[in-house]
Amino acid sequence: ETPGDFNLEGLVQDSSADVGLRVVFAEPGENGMNREPAAQVQIFHNEESLFSRNAADFVAERLDAANIAWIRQWAESSAADFRVPIEKKRVVLAPEETGSAVLGILPLILLLMTVTGGVYPAIDLTAGERERNTLETLMALPVPKFRLLLAKFVAVVTVTMLTGVMNLIAMSVTLYVLQLDKTLLGGDGFTLVLAFKLFVVLAAFTLFYSAILLLLTSSAKSFKEAQAYLIPLLLISIAPGLVIMMPGWGLSSFTAALPLVNMLLLSKGLLEGTAELLPAIVAIITTVFYAIAALSLAAQVFGNDAVAVGSRGRWRDFFERPDAGLTRPTTTAALIGLAVLFPAYFVASGVLGRGGEVDPQNRLYLSGLLTAALFVGLPSLFLLWQRVPVGMGLGIRPARVVFFVAAVLLGVSTWPWIFELIILAQSIGLRGVDLSRVPDVEALLASWKEVPLWLTLLALGVIPGVCEECFFRGYVLGGLRQHLSPRAAIICSAIAFGLFHVVLAGGASPERLLPSTLMGLLLGWVAWRSGSIVPSIILHAIHNCSLLLLANSRDLLARWNLGQTEQEHLPWTLLLPCGIVFALGVALAWYARAHDSKVSDSKVGHDA
Repeated sequence: ETPGDFNLEGLVQDSSADVGLRVVFAEPGENGMNREPAAQVQIFHNEESLFSRNAADFVAERLDAANIAWIRQWAESSAADFRVPIEKKRVVLAPEETGSAVLGILPLILLLMTVTGGVYPAIDLTAGERERNTLETLMALPVPKFRLLLAKFVAVVTVTMLTGVMNLIAMSVTLYVLQLDKTLLGGDGFTLVLAFKLFVVLAAFTLFYSAILLLLTSSAKSFKEAQAYLIPLLLISIAPGLVIMMPGWGLSSFTAALPLVNMLLLSKGLLEGTAELLPAIVAIITTVFYAIAALSLAAQVFGNDAVAVGSRGRWRDFFERPDAGLTRPTTTAALIGLAVLFPAYFVASGVLGRGGEVDPQNRLYLSGLLTAALFVGLPSLFLLWQRVPVGMGLGIRPARVVFFVAAVLLGVSTWPWIFELIILAQSIGLRGVDLSRVPDVEALLASWKEVPLWLTLLALGVIPGVCEECFFRGYVLGGLRQHLSPRAAIICSAIAFGLFHVVLAGGASPERLLPSTLMGLLLGWVAWRSGSIVPSIILHAIHNCSLLLLANSRDLLARWNLGQTEQEHLPWTLLLPCGIVFALGVALAWYARAHDSKVSDSKVGHDA
């Protein structure tokens, strides 16, 4: 019993007490279990007080636990074989060991090392030339500006790498001596494997930022103006570095093409051991293209009269349209086109590949439109901007009939040897095809049966052959020949062609690098010998269509054991005739070139 003036509800309402209990006991005879006296408990708590609610919840939980204990005791005493339906046992687990948080910051630290280590060499080699009054003398040398910038690029890379390596050595020695390496880096601490990874990451940042720094400082009118560019560059660089430290960020099909972000994410994945092959390859290739394009832009303004005399040094000089009269794209435009096309096609094909509900026929239509828009539309826009006739800029010129015959012979005889090169690459360990994707390939081949054969040949054979030749052998090869010999230009365009086909299928296929590069060499050689891309278009289209017809003939594939997990070599009864036809095609192209006039040879081979 309670005193008459005791107000339990009032004490809880005015927060004098956090919780109140009123217990009413039942009579002993009213308890069905006849073990413990029954009771009714009322719990009072203040609705506006968090402490009061928590106290009431705690009391309710304890009362529920007491009820369960009494019920269990009564049930076990009434039935000896009674078992609780659900037994509960709590197991405490330690979290899985994860990489140290410092590893996520290391890419940003290396980035800052690179920028601060390379800015002053870049300024001294560009804006410093003008302040020392040596720029005019340098420009008078009979050396192309791009080669001058390339030499300065090597110097900046060397100094930046030396600075970064010294910083890494000092940091590593400090952590090792103070015995903080395992605490900060986790695992085994500072190891040779981690040192190699840090060196690779530093080299990647150095190559990229050396080109960017030369691009910025080449347009500066003075040493002080070039120094002023450092703060904006640091701010632009630090922002992505902080973003990648957020959870959930990793190198994917879309972030692999973003400049700077891709290298930061690749560095993070490399240090943490989570980097994947395909996004890593795309990130490296796109970064190389971005660096080359930045060097080309720097060469466009470095040493210009406006910069040399200090009258003006505007950023819009990068985007000024050249005077009319050019017959082929500039080297800068060709390299920028490569830097834009590769990530654009990778992202666009990835978006197209996500349309799983699109029927095969519409997918082929979209694929053809995408190929034409990027490989022909993009270079055409660059050519129009440079006031270059589109046909001439893409290398579309008349050619002798003998080159068309040679192109047909080469087109029908090249594919078996390309296939043998792929088998050779796989035999030495360059196997990029995931066995889990074999059913997807089988489903793709089966879906081609649902569409007309002519549409498959047009969308996947003819259109890629025409468009890729317009870009690689027309636009890129023509631009590279402005500053390179025909042989060097053909090799560079073939390497770009091979790198492009490594990730063309939406997956990393390293075994395709060598065959595609050699195919690019053959196509470039035919285009150079004939003075036109039309024969190389015919060769490329016939080659593609031959492979598509072969893929469409499933019985023939099974007979040669093609499309299986373990590939076999093609029979000599096929390779030998194709080799003879191939040699005949090469001889025809060589013979026709040898009998061209000297005027034609000069026009085709030494236009640059």
